[in-house]
Amino acid sequence: MQLRNDFATHISELNNPIERPYSQLIDKTLLSDHESDIDYLNREIHNINPDYLTFFPAYFWYFYFIVGWVYVSALFLSNFIYDDITYVYVRPEGWGLINIVGTILYLLAAGIPLLLILYQFITKKPFRTQYYFLKKEQKIAYYYRPLWKIRQPYELKIVDYKDVHPDLHQDKGNRAYTPLNLYVADPETGDITHHLKLEDYNVNPRVQWAFIRTYMESSSEALPIDSKLCQAYPTDTSKSLFACSDIIYRREGSINTKHSGETVIAMLAIGSVYVLGNLFHGSHYQCVKRAILHPDVQKLLTWDGQDNPYPIQPITPEAQRAFQGKNWQVNLRWIIAIAINVSLFAWAVVAYNS
Repeated sequence: MQLRNDFATHISELNNPIERPYSQLIDKTLLSDHESDIDYLNREIHNINPDYLTFFPAYFWYFYFIVGWVYVSALFLSNFIYDDITYVYVRPEGWGLINIVGTILYLLAAGIPLLLILYQFITKKPFRTQYYFLKKEQKIAYYYRPLWKIRQPYELKIVDYKDVHPDLHQDKGNRAYTPLNLYVADPETGDITHHLKLEDYNVNPRVQWAFIRTYMESSSEALPIDSKLCQAYPTDTSKSLFACSDIIYRREGSINTKHSGETVIAMLAIGSVYVLGNLFHGSHYQCVKRAILHPDVQKLLTWDGQDNPYPIQPITPEAQRAFQGKNWQVNLRWIIAIAINVSLFAWAVVAYNS
C-alpha cells in the first residue's frame, strides 16, 4: 500500500474516470490492437477459470531501489566517513584502526536492510494485495490492511463489481506512471468506501480494464488468452522461494518455462547481480494471502476444477518439483547466484581496505 494522500476520498475527486462495468460496449480494438499489452497480461495471469481471475499482485518497483541502497548507500557512507576522517588523521595503510572502524560501519549500513530482507524471507508477511475477480458472483474479493498498521491482521473485503468506478490516477511525481485504480463509493454520499489499487505500470490501463471487463462481462471465447504465455503457477502455496523467483525470468523469456536447467549461464549472469531484488520479488509472490481460500469466498465458487474453458498452460513435472523445493537444478543455480553475489560483496569490502 502506498503511503500517499492524493487519492480520491470522494467520487467527485476522481482524476480521469473511464467507463464503468456494463455502462457501454467494450472497445474490442483495445484487445486486438495492443498485442504487447495483451501478451503481458497473459504472462501476469496467476489463475483463471469460470469462477475467478487473478493476476500476480503488482510489484513495488521501487523495492529495487531499496535493494540497491544496500550497496550504494553503504559504500557512500563508508567513503564519506573515510574522507572525513582523513582530513584530520593520516589514513593508515591496510587494515588500520580507521579502516576497521569504517568497515564495521560499512557492514552495519549494509547489514540492517539485509537483515530486514532476511526477516521477510523467514516470516513471509504479505505486503501487496491480490485481487480476485469473481465472475459468477460478479464480485471482487481481496485482503486488505493499511501498510502502517503492521500489527493489524488482514481483513477480507468483498465488493460488487457493478459498483466499481475505474479511474486512471496519474502519479504526481511521475507523469508517465498512470495505473488503473478501482473505487467503490457510498451511493448516497459519494464518499469512497473501497480503493482497489492495481498499480501495474507495465501495461496500458485502458487495455487492462478492457481485459478485466471482457472476463467479467463476456464469454470465455471473447477473452484473448494465449496458452503459450498463460501458465499456472502455484506461487502462494509453493515451498520454494527459488522457484517463485524464477518466474521473473521465465515470464520475460530469459529462461525456459520447463525448469529443465537450460539457459543456466544466462540466468546466472543476470541473477547474480540482482539476486537480492529477485529473491525479494519471489518472496512477494510466495507470501500473498489467498483470499480465495477464505470460507466466505469459497462458498461463492462452484467450478469443480474440470474442463477449464480458458486455455492455461499447466506446469511441467520439473516445475512442480521446483515449487515443492525438490528440483536440484533450480536450487543449485540460485545457490551459485547467491554465492557469486556474496563473493562480489566481500571482494568490494576487502579491495577497498587493501
